[in-house]
Amino acid sequence: QIRGNIMLTTTLQLLLATTTLGLVAPATRICGTQVSTVRTVTPLLQLAPAPQREKGAAASTYFQPLQAGDILESTSSHRLICGAAALLVLALGVKIAVLAPPVTSAAGVIGYAATVLVGFEFADFGSGVYHWAMDNYGNGRTPVWGKQIEAFQGHHERPWTITHRQTCNNLHQSAIATMPALAGFLLLVNNVYALIFGTVGCTFIMLAQELHKWAHYSKRDVPRIADAMQGVGLAVNRRAHLAHHKPPFENNYCIVSGHCNGLLDRVGFFIALERLIHRLNGTRPRSWTSERFDFGDVVLRQ
Repeated sequence: QIRGNIMLTTTLQLLLATTTLGLVAPATRICGTQVSTVRTVTPLLQLAPAPQREKGAAASTYFQPLQAGDILESTSSHRLICGAAALLVLALGVKIAVLAPPVTSAAGVIGYAATVLVGFEFADFGSGVYHWAMDNYGNGRTPVWGKQIEAFQGHHERPWTITHRQTCNNLHQSAIATMPALAGFLLLVNNVYALIFGTVGCTFIMLAQELHKWAHYSKRDVPRIADAMQGVGLAVNRRAHLAHHKPPFENNYCIVSGHCNGLLDRVGFFIALERLIHRLNGTRPRSWTSERFDFGDVVLRQ
């Protein structure tokens, strides 16, 4: 018999629904190039004044990513990956509902709520560590993560392009990274609190790039659900994330809620990691060297 409580089930359903956003999204063609059908948004976080919007090729390249071969629309493989991740989240939700003891007291409600909160804040922390690593180490030839590392550097040069990425295009890399952990929790873990923690944590780490995308919309263009989540601290807000987009991009790495940024930056958490890595193997992070990727016609070195 499936037991549990309405609050827990509703939370997991919300996570699943958010995960599957954009599995099917239309596309159109502009100047012969297929691009996502999205609203024209006002670039909010950009490092230099944007060029005047022009017709023809200039208009089509303004919103395109700098990484060679990168696209903005979701492909069938992107949707398949995100769909598989959503099924894992759904399966975990069912497992939690089956294993969860009935809620008979306020303490039970508090226990579940606290576990969800801890998982959510862990996701914010995890997104910061992942973002820091992508920003500072490796290059386009790095196995597994090379394309994403290069895309992160392109994002620093043209941060507004992320607002034109369709959802599954934006999330599929994070889905690939988190699906092994989701599968591990599904197959190996039977403690209900550990399952809730793992499901919430992995799901929001997977969704971090979409929450990050919302932080690049202007107030006028941000989706209503995103604006509401930013307003109550469930998604990193525009002002908080703006602090990251200043060379040498050395702080405010957390992109789920942004709650962890203040503490991690005050105690020098990432600086300590960088010093440790430098001491161990001599590698200097890009936040020390100000090295930026060469994207052809864009002048990147100051």
